[in-house]
Amino acid sequence: MSRSTLSKPAPLRKGDRVRLIAPASPFKLGVFRAGQKVLESLGLVPVVGRSEFARDGFLAGSDARRADHLQRALERDDTKAVWCIRGGYGTARLLSLLDLPRLRRHPKLLVGFSDVTSLLLQLARPGGFVTIHGPVVTQLPRLPAADLDWLKALLFGAPAPRRLPLGRTRTLVPGQAEGRLVPCNLAILASLAGTRFAPDLCGALLCLEDVHEEAYRLDRLFWQVASAGLLERCQGIVVGQLVDCKPVGAGRHSARRVLERAVAALGLPAISGAAFGHGRRNLALPVGVRARLDARARTLTLLEPAVR
Repeated sequence: MSRSTLSKPAPLRKGDRVRLIAPASPFKLGVFRAGQKVLESLGLVPVVGRSEFARDGFLAGSDARRADHLQRALERDDTKAVWCIRGGYGTARLLSLLDLPRLRRHPKLLVGFSDVTSLLLQLARPGGFVTIHGPVVTQLPRLPAADLDWLKALLFGAPAPRRLPLGRTRTLVPGQAEGRLVPCNLAILASLAGTRFAPDLCGALLCLEDVHEEAYRLDRLFWQVASAGLLERCQGIVVGQLVDCKPVGAGRHSARRVLERAVAALGLPAISGAAFGHGRRNLALPVGVRARLDARARTLTLLEPAVR
């Protein structure tokens, strides 16, 4: 299969309205306003409703409110993209409240990562459309210029193939593989295992990142995903950033080394150290497009665009 079977959202154009939503945790106003300005600098018109500023404990409002606003934002004809303000926790709580089959029939650029992983994966299922694992609004102010340029090119319709600027990576298992690009937060992926929302990773090039997890927890999370059978027909793995993930055993076993060992044990083509995740860099990755991994050369190349 040379191309994704998913639908493609329309590319962005200057002057397009972008709806900003908070599907998970509340956010800090100052960094949000700075993120708005970044979107405006791209020629976009960010639109946000008052209810996105709501707080309900550790959530940005009730599940019912967040689900309703998310559904309506993705269905609005006057909105060309939906951009998540931040992750945190709570997006998966909305999945059973959304009309997911209906949303999959309305391709629209959806940008987010971390806790938003669960939603990105659901809309990029068969019959759905390509979504964007990329920086949330509150991450945009500190995004390096090169990553912002890549993001803009991806959303505004750069031609494929494109080699991703992964940064300094290392080979874990040499080899080549082609498949659907599936970027995930490891903890969110593990939380979906065993549920009706678990993704089908058959033919996937799985890209993993995480934050604030201890080394032994990363090992346990990966073991859970593998033991649930999700990786049985996976084609390759790219390990991204593991931000503030603590070592185990008085520092003798770093979090990265522990996860790298678990990944390498699968024997699939794999690399580590790619610049996506919770760090200063967060390279945008389209969910569901065809890509090629050359683990020996440490390259990842998009074989098609993310937009139509």
